Amino acid sequence: MSVYGRLYPFVRPHGWRMAGAIVTNIFAAVLDAFSLALLIPFLNTLFEQAPIGLGGGGLTRLLRSTVGVMLDPADKMGSLRNVILIVIALMVTKNLLLWLAGQLGASLQEYVTRDLRTAVYNHIAHLPLGYFQRTKTGQILSRVITDTAETRLILTQLVTSSLQNAALIVSYIVFLFLISWKMTLMALLIVPVLGFVLTPILQKLRKGNRKKVNQHGEMTSVVQETVSGIRLVKSFGAEQVEEERFAVASNRYANLNVRLTRISNLAAPITEIIGVSIATSLLWLGARQVLVNHSMSGADLIAFLLYALRMLQPLKQLSQMPTTAQASLASAERLFEVLDTPSEPQTDEGTRTDAAFEREIRFEHVGFSYGDAPVLTDISFKAAKGEVIALVGASGAGKSTLVDLIPRFYDVNSGAILVDGIDTREFKLPALRALTGIVSQDTVLFNDTVRNNIAYGTGLAYTDEQVEAAARAANAHAFIAELPEGYATILGERGTRLSGGQRQRLAIARALLRDPPILILDEATSALDTESERLVQEAVDRLLRGRTVFVIAHRLSTIVNADQILVLERGEIIERGTHAELLAARGAYHRLYTLQFGSMSTVSHPMVSSAV
Repeated sequence: MSVYGRLYPFVRPHGWRMAGAIVTNIFAAVLDAFSLALLIPFLNTLFEQAPIGLGGGGLTRLLRSTVGVMLDPADKMGSLRNVILIVIALMVTKNLLLWLAGQLGASLQEYVTRDLRTAVYNHIAHLPLGYFQRTKTGQILSRVITDTAETRLILTQLVTSSLQNAALIVSYIVFLFLISWKMTLMALLIVPVLGFVLTPILQKLRKGNRKKVNQHGEMTSVVQETVSGIRLVKSFGAEQVEEERFAVASNRYANLNVRLTRISNLAAPITEIIGVSIATSLLWLGARQVLVNHSMSGADLIAFLLYALRMLQPLKQLSQMPTTAQASLASAERLFEVLDTPSEPQTDEGTRTDAAFEREIRFEHVGFSYGDAPVLTDISFKAAKGEVIALVGASGAGKSTLVDLIPRFYDVNSGAILVDGIDTREFKLPALRALTGIVSQDTVLFNDTVRNNIAYGTGLAYTDEQVEAAARAANAHAFIAELPEGYATILGERGTRLSGGQRQRLAIARALLRDPPILILDEATSALDTESERLVQEAVDRLLRGRTVFVIAHRLSTIVNADQILVLERGEIIERGTHAELLAARGAYHRLYTLQFGSMSTVSHPMVSSAV
């Protein structure tokens, strides 16, 4: 299906605006063409001839039946006055219609663009996690913001400019046929000639504009990465490195624009040269019919030439529309690539809308891979309700992937994950994910109020009292109360107004409020100062009570009282047991522990101590 066909469902709800713009543009074009035809009685009267000739041509009959009663050959000044008044009335009406068409067209493009932008954003929000890992943030932003803005130009060109120009051209052609069908057919030779000449140009522009929008996304990605990691950039003195990265991306984007502009600028002169060539040929042919054949009056020839010349400008703009629309079409194609990417609701084959967790979670011979590279191999273990399962291993061992499989951020390639004996793939995703809560080391907060960040995703499901109770349990109420507007304080982008410990406590409050039976904890106390760590640790202890917890352990000191410790290496469980059992086995866990602490000294702050 063409891009225009794909856009139709977004235009259909606003069809009355489209219909109104079409009708008003057509009427305006007809009035414009008819006002030009009044030049014939004006010139005839001026040169002391009958305002409307006695012949039976189509245009003569039209003028006689419409304005003939207002033209008196005996009253030349009165006839001229009436022609002028009619022209003024037609121009006022035409411009009112054009204004109305412009309003309808503008509202159409705004609302269709809004609906398209919303559809793309909503679809992106439901895409699987893998899409975001393989697509740069700048590319995603470019699609939601830039590509939708570019796509609207299709509607701008189609509804306002092209529709108006097409209506004018059709109206002019009709009146040209009424004057001389032979000369009109000659004038229409410009259409196939232009099509033949411009087709290669349009093909190059479509291909080039796809590269252009992709390069724009690359440039946006560089800016986004630099701004997000500005602390790292400054701490490493890498400003010049980032400047060079951006300069390269910006230069590629500029070079593409220059090449595309060079190609697109060919369309206007080509159109004009062909048009003028045909117009001069018409002038010669018309002069012959007036002076030699006497088959046309001088007024008719002047009117014909004026129609032909007036038609050149809308024809030129209309011929440029495919050229200028190539960038919009390329952007629209990128948008529909996103919309065609299967979303989680589209691929979710689960049928159970209710999920509960009463007994255990069981991994049975689970395997998973990104493409051809296996990440997890034959993972089997059981987590009973209320147990703490710690995952240990070097970076890249598969710890994060393993816990991502529980809420089905990814589906297993082999084996199964069972909740109370039911395969998690049988549950609808919203039902399954309602069982899980995640507190990660990289806390995500939004540019919203404290209350809305704690109650994120729940709307008004919780009262202010419940939100405050969760904040108190997370040791967050004290610092929230000191904020300028308390729970109504806007936190700023990514919660930059808060310290790391404060952000962690808000994330814990969020999990406490939701009260999930299964908790995934990416060790929340790392990289905090002593006081913040103490406050966060107390909140974590409250959070763990009565839940089944999967802890991704960065510091082994925090998991000594876990019910089960799984040691992963290259996607496989190579050891399992309690802290004491694994130390006694003097295997991989023992080596990791010795590397961190250098001895078997007693641990001073076990994270899970109060939960088991």
